[in-house]
Amino acid sequence: MFTAPKTSTTSPLRRHRLWFAGAGIAALALAAVWTIDTGPTNALVRPAAAAVENDGTFHPSDTQWAGLHFAPVEAASFRDERATDGKIGINEDTTTPVFSPYSGRVTRLIAKPGDHVERGAPLFAIEASEFVQGQNDLVSAVAGVEKARSKLALAQNFERRQKELLSIRGGSLKDLEQAQSDLVAAQGDLRSSEIALAAVRNRLRILGRTDAEIDALEKVDHIGAEAIVSAPIAGTVIQRKVGLGQYINAGATEPVFNIGDLSKVWLVANVRESDAPKMKVGAPVEVSVLAHPGRAFNARLAYVAPALDPNTRRLPVRAEIVNADRELMPEMFASFRIVTGDPTTNPAVPQDAVVYEGANARVWVANPQDKSVASRPIEVGTTSIGMVEVKKGLALGENVVTSGTLFIDRAARRD
Repeated sequence: MFTAPKTSTTSPLRRHRLWFAGAGIAALALAAVWTIDTGPTNALVRPAAAAVENDGTFHPSDTQWAGLHFAPVEAASFRDERATDGKIGINEDTTTPVFSPYSGRVTRLIAKPGDHVERGAPLFAIEASEFVQGQNDLVSAVAGVEKARSKLALAQNFERRQKELLSIRGGSLKDLEQAQSDLVAAQGDLRSSEIALAAVRNRLRILGRTDAEIDALEKVDHIGAEAIVSAPIAGTVIQRKVGLGQYINAGATEPVFNIGDLSKVWLVANVRESDAPKMKVGAPVEVSVLAHPGRAFNARLAYVAPALDPNTRRLPVRAEIVNADRELMPEMFASFRIVTGDPTTNPAVPQDAVVYEGANARVWVANPQDKSVASRPIEVGTTSIGMVEVKKGLALGENVVTSGTLFIDRAARRD
């Protein structure tokens, strides 16, 4: 009799689970054996890490030490100075805003920004009712003077004839007295007419006309509407704020032109309130601008404001400098160093060696004998030409790290 084989009662899912569990146990066993066999070998070949001692000394590896740069602490001369920002300004003592003395429409623009103009040179032309009225008044005043002179000449002749007639008994005393009265009246009328003419001429001078131009206007036989506005001083046209065809008013608060002498410019700065007591007229100033890198313009303070600016809470100061070559232009941004004391000699380190942490500063001091570096706090003073004055914390001859300080900081923190 054939007997069928007995089938297993274990399900396929259970067999898979048992297989995965066995494989996991085997893998863990192999990893443990590998760790035991290879652990000592890896410990021998891994390079030694840098260490930080309790006193803050850091021992870089040989590779790390080779990547560092050092500089000795040297003596340097530093001036007591204050740094601030400012700008190049126009010299307001030699700059004049030009306002139109007339109301009307601009018909011609003659001068352009950047042009050099002499005093009396035309800037622009305008159709002005004030100029028309001024010319009309001038013509009337000239006619009045001529009429008064004619009457005076007639009165003088009449008075002389009356005297002659009276001397030969051909006239009466009454007629002579009347002639003398008419003469006095004619003389008064002439004086009044001359005063009126002088007043009209003065009014035209106020409107910008010269004596030669007024004399020419007295002789013309027609009245023109176009008036010329001229430059009141010699200089450079710094700004022009009027356009062709624009209507402008005589009482405007905004000038139509700005003319100034740029052969001297102002160096204008605003000093912090804490530095205000040190600002004195005559103090040396070094100014640098982006347009001329590496170059310093030297001047002296010519003005220190008597009070702080209420908006910025800073003290305005100003120096003046000759600008014959026009290298400095108005509104250029400028950096100022204002000398406030005599030079002193102190230890100094390169600026790259100093690590700033808020208000504190420190350096990494190198010891070449054991190839270690130590962090040391310092008290800094003035910074000048890439060097930092050290008032406390370093001695001459010590070496500081100048390149790689940030790397040392990170490595020291990890350890």
